[in-house]
Amino acid sequence: MAREIELKLAFAPAAHAAILSHPLLARAERLGAAKELINTYYDTPDMALSARRVALRTRKIGDTWLQTVKCAAESFGGLSSRPEWEQHFTGEFDFSAVDAEAPRKLLEVHRDAIVPLFTTNFRRQTLLLTPSADVRVLVMIDCGEVSANGRSETISELELELEHGSADDLLAIASELAASLPLLPYDPSKAARGYRLFRGDPILPEHHRISPANPKTQPLAAFSAAAFTEIAAWAANQHAAISSDNAEFIHQLRLALRRLRSLIRLFAPLLPESFTAHWQATLRREAASLAEARDLDVLCDEILAVTEGDSDARLPALLTHASAARQHAHAAVRARLAAPGAGQPLLALTRALHALPQAEAQMPLEAFAAQALARLQRQAQRRYRCADTERSTEALHALRIATRRLRLGQELFAATLDKKQAATTNSLAELQADLGHLHDLALAMPRLADFSRSRPELTEAVAFVVGWQAATSLQLRRAILPRCRKLLGKKHTAGK
Repeated sequence: MAREIELKLAFAPAAHAAILSHPLLARAERLGAAKELINTYYDTPDMALSARRVALRTRKIGDTWLQTVKCAAESFGGLSSRPEWEQHFTGEFDFSAVDAEAPRKLLEVHRDAIVPLFTTNFRRQTLLLTPSADVRVLVMIDCGEVSANGRSETISELELELEHGSADDLLAIASELAASLPLLPYDPSKAARGYRLFRGDPILPEHHRISPANPKTQPLAAFSAAAFTEIAAWAANQHAAISSDNAEFIHQLRLALRRLRSLIRLFAPLLPESFTAHWQATLRREAASLAEARDLDVLCDEILAVTEGDSDARLPALLTHASAARQHAHAAVRARLAAPGAGQPLLALTRALHALPQAEAQMPLEAFAAQALARLQRQAQRRYRCADTERSTEALHALRIATRRLRLGQELFAATLDKKQAATTNSLAELQADLGHLHDLALAMPRLADFSRSRPELTEAVAFVVGWQAATSLQLRRAILPRCRKLLGKKHTAGK
């Protein structure tokens, strides 16, 4: 059994020549001429192999036929590792070389039901990088397509496979390439894409809530695991946002960046100051580049959308103007996300996380969680008192940020909470949503005023929308502070 350690990067087909001419790759050793790889993936009609995360493939390279069995990749920190068994294919499947009992039995049980499901056909150029005597990295550049059930998608990938060296060596090469090339980390395998096409499933935004940390995990390990999960969401949503008009990809990309910043802030007492300062600033810049598009999405889909059923003849022109601004902002975001260097921050953070020093002795996660949540609780209570005194938009926004951080902490450290405290997490989410809506309204008002100044014919429509939303804002403002008083007055209790 072989086990690959690899990192896959996607690129637009138009960038193929630029990738090959990059100095790092231009001086790499060419391992023969480019080859055509004809691949067929097999499963049962009800996809019994896929359900157990086993892939079966035949591959034709020139006159040579190969059979490959792969198990699910273990993906951690942007790197994936998967067991595989490869042998010559003689026209009939032979699973005797699969030395792991579970996948071999699965394949034997379903042998007679196995049929071809989809193909991945592409041209592969293979290079060898040896940046130092003890580092060997294969570079495979694949261009072609995956096809299933009459549907197809382009394959345009650069894959780095570690032959000898460390994970940092692999990430260093990826980061150097991505600094000046339009390369983005891309986790889905060709097989996963083929199955998705076979089923006819759309590509959906990657969104989730923070997964609770294992209470037996050391704090820095819990931080790394949570951060790598957010990096995966960042990568998936950035890749999809480049070619999709679905606004949710940008929204979920922003949320992943926000959660990463919150995680770094939460664990800052254990992290190097230089790491915290650098990545807080970098992630803030990344999120800020998406703000214009996201704010216009909210304006169009939430603030103006509630008036669409109204018969006022002045509203369509405002909706059209806002939609045009939104399309322009989205085009700018797509261009930025697809530009050379756009994937480098993601890879650099992945590398920085892998390089974090792991203290030999750390406090138990439960003790760290108790301290961290108590700190977040105090901060939220201070923000509540300030908001209760000032009643200003700025104070409510600060309260929103504090409750968001407290909610993330409670989600991450859910296993350390007693039942009473754990029950407040959903209430914090509801409170955060309402505070978020108030913030959205506050951001929208200056933009609507700008619309009115630049297009005087929109003035009456803007006034109508502002008046419409004023009632919602007033109602929320009156209800939120009493809810905060009730919720934030409760003390955190760690342990069960």
